[in-house]
Amino acid sequence: MRRIDKRAHVLIPKFGVDVMRRECESLGFQTVTELAHGEVFEPVPGLSIASFQYGFDDTALLITDGKTVIGDFNDCKIRGRPLRQIRDTFGPITFLLKNHSWAMSYPNRYDAEDAGDLALLSRDDYATDFLDTVRELRPRYAVPFASMVCFLHPETFDLNDEVITPRDVQKAFHAANIAGTEFVEMAPGDSWESDTGFHCTDTDFYVDRAERLVRMQQEVEPKIDEETARERDRALTFEQFESYLGRFLRALPPGIRWLVRRPVSFEVPSDSHPWWTLDFRTRRVRREREPGADVGSRVRIPEGVLADSIGKGVLGIVPISMRMRVRVASGAIGNDFLFWGLLSLWEIGYLPAHRVANRRMVEAAWRRRREGLEFGASLMRRGPLVARLKSNLMSDSERVG
Repeated sequence: MRRIDKRAHVLIPKFGVDVMRRECESLGFQTVTELAHGEVFEPVPGLSIASFQYGFDDTALLITDGKTVIGDFNDCKIRGRPLRQIRDTFGPITFLLKNHSWAMSYPNRYDAEDAGDLALLSRDDYATDFLDTVRELRPRYAVPFASMVCFLHPETFDLNDEVITPRDVQKAFHAANIAGTEFVEMAPGDSWESDTGFHCTDTDFYVDRAERLVRMQQEVEPKIDEETARERDRALTFEQFESYLGRFLRALPPGIRWLVRRPVSFEVPSDSHPWWTLDFRTRRVRREREPGADVGSRVRIPEGVLADSIGKGVLGIVPISMRMRVRVASGAIGNDFLFWGLLSLWEIGYLPAHRVANRRMVEAAWRRRREGLEFGASLMRRGPLVARLKSNLMSDSERVG
């Protein structure tokens, strides 16, 4: 294992909460610098960087040597006024590095009483989001990035058929006929130099992809079996569940019962009363033999995963693992989105609200006022709440309703 030098100068984005800084310091890093939104920082002469925060925990990183500008967007869905701020600050972008596939369980791990609730996002939406960012920034090169993943766990292997590949994005890019930008697919090991251009390997990871995935799964099978054995040894008591999620419910703002109207229930099959339900009206966690008729979402997560995520305070990111199943009642998909969003906010440190009623948050909000204006405008649009929530996840051209 490679040793990390704790004396290294760590650069992190400065959000309204300082959880990331405290985490770095707890790991022993001696010098941690937070980058305020949009502030250009020069770590060494001739190199400038800037972090543009978006949402509660997403960032786009811009890097330039004065000639070449690299925009690393990962899965940051920045758009509108905040995106134009990047263009105004750095001028023409040389490289746009942006994701092109999904990183959440919806809709692939969801089942719904109303099939329409599973149609809020489609495969085409991700390529469209990629293209909309290209149109706005007009980079010299557009590189699909940060989504070259595969699923090797037995519970998730089937999802490999749903992944949106760079080839899918390339097809959409050429169909869109965007002038002035070259689409470049870069695989692991590929590089670019200002003097000599691109250096790409001959390996095509999408030829015989099915066979390659089977081989990769076989290679990691011992590690997965080892972790599965550890999961079987992790038990979760109702008292642990209630203590954790009860604190979450009590941290929510007044009037939450009118926003998250329906309970969310988790199934823990090892218990005689296997349905553990979060009631937002009473702010209590109840334990039941059967989920009530009023439940909006029924969540199934392997008990070992559920126990481990609660123990580590990261239940809100379990949907990224795809190791869950959710059954949504008719009309309750917005309720489900709100639950997972609020849970993530609480785990990051934004709730209860008094935690962020400070100068740090005010300064961050002012720097990100363009985003606030964009978000406010989206909420003012007509249509159901779930459509307006979705409009903040994907690009303007994909809004529902």
